[in-house]
Amino acid sequence: MSHDTSGDSAGLASSPLDGRYRVLSRLGSGGMADVYLARDELLGRLVAVKVLKERLATDAEFVERFRIEAQAAASLNHPAIVAVYDRGRAGASPYIAMEYVDGESLKQRLRRKGRLSTDEAAATALAVLDALAEAHARHIVHRDVTSANVLVDGSGRVKVADFGIARIGPSALTRTGALLGTSSYLSPEQAQGRSADERSDLYSLGVVLYEMLTGRLPFSGESDLAVAMQHVSAAPPNPRSLEPGVPEACAAVVMKALNKQPAARFQSAEEFAAALRAARDGGHGVPAAAPHPPSAAPPPAAAPHAPAAAPQLAATMVAADALTRPADAPTRYMSGPRPTSPAPRRRHRWRWIVLVAVIAAVAAGAWAVYGLVLAPGAQVPGLTGSTREEAIAALRKEGLRPVVHGVWADRYDAGVVARQRPRKGSKVEDGAKVDLWVSRGPLHIPSPDLSGMTAAKATAMLERETLTARKRKAATSNVPKGQIYRQQPAAGATVTRGDTVTFWVSSGPPVVSVPDVVGLPSGDAVDALEAEDFVASIDYVAGWGTFPGDVVAQDPVAGARLRKGDEVVIQVAVF
Repeated sequence: MSHDTSGDSAGLASSPLDGRYRVLSRLGSGGMADVYLARDELLGRLVAVKVLKERLATDAEFVERFRIEAQAAASLNHPAIVAVYDRGRAGASPYIAMEYVDGESLKQRLRRKGRLSTDEAAATALAVLDALAEAHARHIVHRDVTSANVLVDGSGRVKVADFGIARIGPSALTRTGALLGTSSYLSPEQAQGRSADERSDLYSLGVVLYEMLTGRLPFSGESDLAVAMQHVSAAPPNPRSLEPGVPEACAAVVMKALNKQPAARFQSAEEFAAALRAARDGGHGVPAAAPHPPSAAPPPAAAPHAPAAAPQLAATMVAADALTRPADAPTRYMSGPRPTSPAPRRRHRWRWIVLVAVIAAVAAGAWAVYGLVLAPGAQVPGLTGSTREEAIAALRKEGLRPVVHGVWADRYDAGVVARQRPRKGSKVEDGAKVDLWVSRGPLHIPSPDLSGMTAAKATAMLERETLTARKRKAATSNVPKGQIYRQQPAAGATVTRGDTVTFWVSSGPPVVSVPDVVGLPSGDAVDALEAEDFVASIDYVAGWGTFPGDVVAQDPVAGARLRKGDEVVIQVAVF
């Protein structure tokens, strides 16, 4: 995990928090708090210290939410949950001291490595489910299960972090109309501002599992609100449509977890885990429908769309009996004893069975031909892989109405149809709507190289790539003012459309105080100024005193604030 040694950590490093936690560097920052790497000087161990942002320290709701996180996490003792050790205050801001996980988030791992294997994805999800089962048993709902809140240490151990918006028991801390959670992972009920229970966490983990198996999220959009609304109303694409290598059983588990209705999802972390293990091990994963109870009569098996088939088949069998019976054979309806030879009856029975099978096959074929060829309506052509123009023309030729949507797709060039609905071969009414998802380009792209650019040019470039720009400024000694000298993720790293790319713009050399060099020999004065990265210029003056070669004046005076690289003029006596 990279450590940021700049910024706010410098101020906190001056003295230990509460006299105990000495800040070493900043690990990360979120909308609610900053997280620092610190050393517990009492116990001599590294810890992560989360400090509520100063601007939120006066907001009673955020302070209470922060307290809830500490209470929720501290009540949990589980190897897959980040442990909370202590809490207190850093000035006006409350803080939490917790277990330091030396590794990276699952989100960082997916960006670095791409999609995970089925076994690795299942193992990670099972570890998270184990942690959620522990939290849910104590009536704690996480409500922000994301790949960024799943940490993986150097040994591959999984830890769930950040109970910052957790709900404990029947009450929830929220603001009216507020969306708590990360939009890409929100359950439909969270997106609608409704009450979220344990099944909401399971939906969010379904999104994380989808992301691990395919390397991408089920929904994307131009804004957080657009993504949240898709969780409410849009059907997620099956993982196998993006990655055919995902086993069908695993895809079925994901799709059940992502059901819009909480009652149709897995009802507990244990049920989710059992289905995932079965899918991973080659089973079906999602249970089949329950069989009819013994006391109920099973429903009759009828061929669809063919209610008259049974009487027609009976009439055909009577006719077949008359045609295949020898002329001297006794009729089935004559009185008196029947012939008792078993062999002819068996031969007749097999003849009838074969004849019935042939007739049924012919009838089924005729019905299929009628349904596909003769029945009114149109057959949907296969359009995936066609250009947008070709697909629209093909649909209009069949009398169908194309509806085009844009989608990012790694496997299809821009302008090519990546997905369609209904699928190829479907029979639809004349004039029916056919949805086409046309690729806007790859979903995953290299992070653009922004070095040396201005902020305006970099922002424009990122927006063209559908990435979000975040600008920061800092003083530098060797980069001209206004130029970008650093970015995260680094240039060339794989990013997903919609991700944020942070860049740092030089504000010029840092501002420092000019040292006092009056009275020093000119050589020592030049050395002192150059040690602070100033440029020393000498003016020689006459008649200033008894120590030729000494500095008798300087401009600017000592204590003036200049940027490194600025000029300081010193006056040196010559006699």
